[in-house]
Amino acid sequence: MRTGIRKLDILLGEVEPGSTVLIETVGTLGEEIATSMLLENRGRAIAFITPKLKEDFEKRFRSDEIELVVLGRDIQQQELYQISFTFRKMLKGSCVAFFILHPLLVFHPPEVVFRLFSELADIVREKKATMVVMIDKRLVDEKTLAMFENHASHIIDIVEVVVGFRVTRGLRIKKSPLGGTGFYRLDISNGEVRIGEPLE
Repeated sequence: MRTGIRKLDILLGEVEPGSTVLIETVGTLGEEIATSMLLENRGRAIAFITPKLKEDFEKRFRSDEIELVVLGRDIQQQELYQISFTFRKMLKGSCVAFFILHPLLVFHPPEVVFRLFSELADIVREKKATMVVMIDKRLVDEKTLAMFENHASHIIDIVEVVVGFRVTRGLRIKKSPLGGTGFYRLDISNGEVRIGEPLE
């Protein structure tokens, strides 16, 4: 799998079939990275998204490029079982599946969401697919985040530091077969992602 962002591909190293890429972020920062991954792997990509994102994704992708699975508004307990069933049924070979954990963490305890995440990661390994998952770091404590990290093969950590009126965004590879990296400047403009020089 490629991300469509050349420098990020170099930093991440090979993303082999069976991998889970966890994007740790704040809010929606980093959606552009996930969108780039879907575009780069169009034709074999599936996105599990919220109703709010559906309209945005329909503008960005043609229906034959990516399959959209829209999650319910409040995602009740029984829907979690439906998600894993649908996930298992849809993955074929080296598909790239994109999943957002934010809404689940709003409606369910972190332990319940983690069980679903670990089940999906197991399905991905079994089916030799690739999964990209976004998680808002503000919605979980450090111990819970460490549990999610343990089940991921690659971790992209995105930070945003505000000092006065200046906003600095950084990205680092926290975990990959190549090891971790320091923080690199992250610039997102008009939906385009650029990774710059290392941050001090």
